[in-house]
Amino acid sequence: MSLINRFISEQGKILSRRINRLTLKQQRLITLAIKQARILSFLPFRNYENEKQFQAQSISIITGSRPRKNRHIPQLTEKYNSNQNLRNNNRNLSSDC
Repeated sequence: MSLINRFISEQGKILSRRINRLTLKQQRLITLAIKQARILSFLPFRNYENEKQFQAQSISIITGSRPRKNRHIPQLTEKYNSNQNLRNNNRNLSSDC
């Protein structure tokens, strides 16, 4: 079980191949072993103790005040406005005919 626990995150998720530094074949075998251990009740499907701590941290991050980034890009809005003006002028011309 200590070997299998090395390949599981604190929340009980299976870690990716890149983090584990395993080959594809090894990752498949580890995944099968973890799933079998969960079915046989050697491992929980979720780690509720760490999940509660994780949720508390994420809620504090979400509710905390952060300054918003200024997403105004003048070059794009000027280009957009000029395109809008051209469309409106074309509509006015077509309605006059």
